[in-house]
Amino acid sequence: MRHKIRSNFFTGLLIIIPVALTFWVLYFIISRLNLLLLEPIMKIFQIWLPDRASVEFFTKLAIFFILLALLTLTGFAAKIILFRNIFGFGENVLYKVPMISTIYKGLKEMSAAFLSNQESIFKKVVLVQYPKNGVYAIGFITSEARGEAQEKTKENVINVFVPTTPNPTSGMLVLVPQEDIIYLDMSVADGMKMIISGGMVTPPKADHGNTENRSDTFKKEGFQGN
Repeated sequence: MRHKIRSNFFTGLLIIIPVALTFWVLYFIISRLNLLLLEPIMKIFQIWLPDRASVEFFTKLAIFFILLALLTLTGFAAKIILFRNIFGFGENVLYKVPMISTIYKGLKEMSAAFLSNQESIFKKVVLVQYPKNGVYAIGFITSEARGEAQEKTKENVINVFVPTTPNPTSGMLVLVPQEDIIYLDMSVADGMKMIISGGMVTPPKADHGNTENRSDTFKKEGFQGN
């Protein structure tokens, strides 16, 4: 019996104390706002309302709405900070997971480096024979080769970035003859997913009906590098 009474007593305290503290805090804030704002706001209302009772009523009503606005803005700011802390905690957890941390860091760095611009520096997804003939690697066309690199090659070469798996922020720049490039229909995003997943995520083949040779399309589009 004594144990139940004690339990109910502390349960009542747990309910009453937060409520009492809330009302005390609200009373403190309202009294402070009245000291700070009552006279200035009353002077404003006195211009339109000659009756002092009406002026005081509308002044306190205005202070009440100001308090509501302050509490709402405080709650909104607290939510932003809370979500930011939750996101930061989750990010720290991801950084500690061996395989996932590499993928997550790669995605974050890639987004910062390449997706911050309005236009991606990657133009098309392609297959190139790398690091030797008969072995194919997924790459991204960045631009047409120019200058000395183009002048000293017999073929028309294209700059292709071949990223590493699962961290696509590192890789190799290879200059590939245009006729040796196999153009893929998948989007840059799908190509990046395939690389980061190590081939576990493979986009379905795009159905374009009677598609023309991708190399011819490349020429017709008049691709210009950055």
